Amino acid sequence: MQIEIAPRSHVVERPRYVWIAVVLEVLTGILAVPVGLSFIQDPTGRALGVPQGWIEATVFGSYLIPGLYLVAINGVAMFAAAALSVRRHWVAPWLTGALGVGLIIWIAVEIATLPETMILTWVFLATGFALGFVALFWLRRTGQLRLW
Repeated sequence: MQIEIAPRSHVVERPRYVWIAVVLEVLTGILAVPVGLSFIQDPTGRALGVPQGWIEATVFGSYLIPGLYLVAINGVAMFAAAALSVRRHWVAPWLTGALGVGLIIWIAVEIATLPETMILTWVFLATGFALGFVALFWLRRTGQLRLW
């Protein structure tokens, strides 16, 4: 396995399949920011109709930390990844991959800690895997990661 963190040129090739990641990143950001802000403003979750009892038994105790994560990572960072992808910046495939893995971990923690799931849980899990695969193939295509 060979890893080239920063290529010689700071602009990388952007295959057409990267637009899938851009759309997923923007949609994830659009959905995450309002929910995160709502959790920050009302850490009980009542404003969104989420039972406070679901989070009280976890290490978080309230929806404040998940709200901050939603805004910062699943919101702002997703928008940044989409913008960097559009600009073909060399860090874009790495950030897309990291955010995809982060989304998978986020959903895994949600499934493990909350008593119920909803359809969006599974949609975002699939989104995390899609981002990860796009990043993997993009990194391979640009020569920044050679696994095979």
